[in-house]
Amino acid sequence: MGRRAVFLDRDGTINKQVGYCGDPAKIELIEGAAEAVRRINALGLLAVVVTNQSAVARGLITEQQVRRVNAEVALQVAKASGGRFDAFYYAPFHPSEGDDPRYTRDSDWRKPGGGMLRAAAHDFHIDLGGCFMVGDADIDHAAAKDADKRILTFQVPSDYAGDSADYEAHSLLHAVELIASLLAEQHGE
Repeated sequence: MGRRAVFLDRDGTINKQVGYCGDPAKIELIEGAAEAVRRINALGLLAVVVTNQSAVARGLITEQQVRRVNAEVALQVAKASGGRFDAFYYAPFHPSEGDDPRYTRDSDWRKPGGGMLRAAAHDFHIDLGGCFMVGDADIDHAAAKDADKRILTFQVPSDYAGDSADYEAHSLLHAVELIASLLAEQHGE
Protein backbone atom coordinates (compact mmCIF):
# COMPACT_ATOMS: atom_id res chain seq x y z
CA MET A 1 0.00 0.00 0.00
CA GLY A 2 1.18 3.51 -0.79
CA ARG A 3 1.68 6.36 1.61
CA ARG A 4 -1.19 8.46 2.95
CA ALA A 5 -1.48 12.23 2.97
CA VAL A 6 -3.52 15.11 4.24
CA PHE A 7 -3.94 17.55 1.37
CA LEU A 8 -4.34 21.11 2.57
CA ASP A 9 -5.63 24.22 0.91
CA ARG A 10 -3.40 27.18 1.84
CA ASP A 11 -5.25 30.52 1.95
CA GLY A 12 -8.16 30.43 4.37
CA THR A 13 -7.19 27.01 5.72
CA ILE A 14 -3.60 27.36 7.01
CA ASN A 15 -3.13 31.13 6.82
CA LYS A 16 -5.64 33.96 6.86
CA GLN A 17 -7.11 34.94 3.50
CA VAL A 18 -5.54 38.20 2.26
CA GLY A 19 -6.57 38.32 -1.39
CA TYR A 20 -3.95 37.71 -4.05
CA CYS A 21 -0.95 37.49 -1.75
CA GLY A 22 2.54 37.84 -3.16
CA ASP A 23 4.01 39.38 0.01
CA PRO A 24 5.35 37.01 2.69
CA ALA A 25 5.01 39.82 5.27
CA LYS A 26 1.20 39.56 4.97
CA ILE A 27 1.11 35.90 6.03
CA GLU A 28 -0.59 35.25 9.35
CA LEU A 29 -1.34 31.70 10.41
CA ILE A 30 -4.85 30.76 11.51
CA GLU A 31 -4.95 29.80 15.18
CA GLY A 32 -4.09 26.13 15.69
CA ALA A 33 -2.84 25.62 12.12
CA ALA A 34 0.82 25.12 13.07
CA GLU A 35 -0.13 22.56 15.72
CA ALA A 36 -2.38 20.82 13.17
CA VAL A 37 0.56 20.37 10.78
CA ARG A 38 2.70 18.98 13.62
CA ARG A 39 -0.12 16.51 14.45
CA ILE A 40 -0.28 15.42 10.78
CA ASN A 41 3.46 14.73 10.95
CA ALA A 42 3.03 12.80 14.23
CA LEU A 43 0.30 10.66 12.66
CA GLY A 44 2.82 9.55 10.03
CA LEU A 45 0.88 11.22 7.21
CA LEU A 46 2.33 13.47 4.52
CA ALA A 47 1.29 17.14 4.73
CA VAL A 48 0.83 18.39 1.16
CA VAL A 49 -0.41 21.87 0.27
CA VAL A 50 -2.43 22.27 -2.95
CA THR A 51 -3.28 25.88 -3.76
CA ASN A 52 -4.77 27.78 -6.70
CA GLN A 53 -2.71 30.88 -7.44
CA SER A 54 -4.49 32.41 -10.44
CA ALA A 55 -2.97 35.80 -9.55
CA VAL A 56 0.05 34.57 -11.56
CA ALA A 57 -2.11 34.17 -14.70
CA ARG A 58 -3.69 37.56 -13.98
CA GLY A 59 -0.21 39.17 -13.89
CA LEU A 60 -0.63 40.32 -10.28
CA ILE A 61 2.17 38.22 -8.78
CA THR A 62 5.00 36.01 -10.04
CA GLU A 63 5.69 32.32 -9.47
CA GLN A 64 8.71 33.39 -7.42
CA GLN A 65 6.38 35.36 -5.11
CA VAL A 66 4.14 32.30 -4.74
CA ARG A 67 7.17 30.22 -3.73
CA ARG A 68 8.30 32.91 -1.25
CA VAL A 69 4.85 33.02 0.35
CA ASN A 70 4.81 29.20 0.54
CA ALA A 71 8.24 29.31 2.20
CA GLU A 72 6.98 31.87 4.73
CA VAL A 73 3.97 29.68 5.59
CA ALA A 74 6.34 26.72 6.11
CA LEU A 75 8.72 28.83 8.20
CA GLN A 76 5.97 30.15 10.46
CA VAL A 77 4.59 26.64 11.00
CA ALA A 78 8.06 25.28 11.79
CA LYS A 79 8.79 28.11 14.25
CA ALA A 80 5.41 27.81 15.98
CA SER A 81 5.16 24.03 16.35
CA GLY A 82 8.04 22.22 14.67
CA GLY A 83 5.53 21.02 12.06
CA ARG A 84 6.68 20.56 8.48
CA PHE A 85 5.11 20.31 5.06
CA ASP A 86 6.24 17.57 2.71
CA ALA A 87 5.40 19.55 -0.43
CA PHE A 88 3.65 22.58 -1.89
CA TYR A 89 1.86 22.35 -5.23
CA TYR A 90 0.34 25.43 -6.81
CA ALA A 91 -1.70 26.11 -9.92
CA PRO A 92 -0.73 29.45 -11.52
CA PHE A 93 -3.40 29.02 -14.18
CA HIS A 94 -6.68 30.66 -15.11
CA PRO A 95 -8.72 29.53 -18.13
CA SER A 96 -9.51 33.05 -19.43
CA GLU A 97 -7.82 35.82 -17.40
CA GLY A 98 -4.38 37.16 -18.23
CA ASP A 99 -2.44 37.20 -21.48
CA ASP A 100 0.50 34.86 -20.89
CA PRO A 101 -0.21 31.55 -22.68
CA ARG A 102 1.93 29.70 -20.12
CA TYR A 103 -0.72 30.51 -17.51
CA THR A 104 -3.91 31.58 -19.29
CA ARG A 105 -5.15 28.17 -20.24
CA ASP A 106 -7.16 25.24 -18.98
CA SER A 107 -5.27 22.96 -16.61
CA ASP A 108 -6.47 20.10 -14.44
CA TRP A 109 -4.02 21.38 -11.82
CA ARG A 110 -6.42 24.24 -11.17
CA LYS A 111 -8.96 23.19 -8.55
CA PRO A 112 -11.66 21.86 -8.93
CA GLY A 113 -9.44 19.63 -11.08
CA GLY A 114 -7.49 16.98 -9.20
CA GLY A 115 -4.20 17.37 -11.08
CA MET A 116 -2.14 18.65 -8.15
CA LEU A 117 -3.24 15.73 -5.98
CA ARG A 118 -2.51 13.23 -8.75
CA ALA A 119 0.95 14.77 -9.26
CA ALA A 120 1.67 14.47 -5.53
CA ALA A 121 0.44 10.86 -5.57
CA HIS A 122 2.90 10.12 -8.37
CA ASP A 123 5.80 12.02 -6.76
CA PHE A 124 5.38 10.53 -3.27
CA HIS A 125 3.84 7.09 -4.05
CA ILE A 126 0.60 8.10 -2.30
CA ASP A 127 -2.47 5.86 -2.23
CA LEU A 128 -5.11 8.52 -2.88
CA GLY A 129 -7.91 6.27 -1.64
CA GLY A 130 -6.53 6.49 1.90
CA CYS A 131 -6.08 10.27 1.93
CA PHE A 132 -7.80 13.34 3.33
CA MET A 133 -8.42 16.89 2.08
CA VAL A 134 -8.96 19.95 4.28
CA GLY A 135 -10.13 23.14 2.63
CA ASP A 136 -12.32 26.20 2.95
CA ALA A 137 -14.13 26.00 -0.42
CA ASP A 138 -16.18 23.55 -2.47
CA ILE A 139 -13.47 23.54 -5.16
CA ASP A 140 -11.08 21.94 -2.64
CA HIS A 141 -13.46 19.04 -2.05
CA ALA A 142 -14.26 18.77 -5.76
CA ALA A 143 -10.53 18.53 -6.54
CA ALA A 144 -10.12 15.75 -3.99
CA LYS A 145 -13.06 13.79 -5.43
CA ASP A 146 -11.75 14.40 -8.97
CA ALA A 147 -8.43 12.84 -7.94
CA ASP A 148 -10.08 9.90 -6.13
CA LYS A 149 -13.70 9.57 -4.97
CA ARG A 150 -12.53 7.84 -1.77
CA ILE A 151 -10.61 10.85 -0.42
CA LEU A 152 -12.39 12.08 2.73
CA THR A 153 -12.91 15.84 2.73
CA PHE A 154 -13.19 18.32 5.61
CA GLN A 155 -14.71 21.81 5.38
CA VAL A 156 -13.28 24.56 7.62
CA PRO A 157 -15.25 27.77 8.26
CA SER A 158 -15.22 30.18 5.33
CA ASP A 159 -17.21 32.59 3.21
CA TYR A 160 -16.65 30.08 0.39
CA ALA A 161 -18.08 27.12 2.30
CA GLY A 162 -20.70 24.98 0.67
CA ASP A 163 -22.05 21.61 1.67
CA SER A 164 -20.00 19.28 -0.53
CA ALA A 165 -17.49 18.10 2.11
CA ASP A 166 -17.76 14.76 3.88
CA TYR A 167 -17.16 16.39 7.30
CA GLU A 168 -17.49 19.84 8.87
CA ALA A 169 -14.66 21.05 11.12
CA HIS A 170 -14.31 24.15 13.29
CA SER A 171 -10.66 24.62 12.19
CA LEU A 172 -7.74 22.84 10.59
CA LEU A 173 -6.74 21.55 14.04
CA HIS A 174 -10.25 20.16 14.59
CA ALA A 175 -10.13 18.50 11.15
CA VAL A 176 -6.84 16.80 12.07
CA GLU A 177 -8.36 15.61 15.37
CA LEU A 178 -11.22 14.08 13.35
CA ILE A 179 -8.70 12.45 11.00
CA ALA A 180 -6.82 11.01 14.01
CA SER A 181 -10.09 9.54 15.31
CA LEU A 182 -10.90 8.00 11.93
CA LEU A 183 -7.43 6.47 11.73
CA ALA A 184 -7.77 5.05 15.25
CA GLU A 185 -11.11 3.47 14.25
CA GLN A 186 -9.52 1.95 11.13
CA HIS A 187 -6.78 0.41 13.28
CA GLY A 188 -9.32 -0.86 15.80
CA GLU A 189 -7.92 1.16 18.68
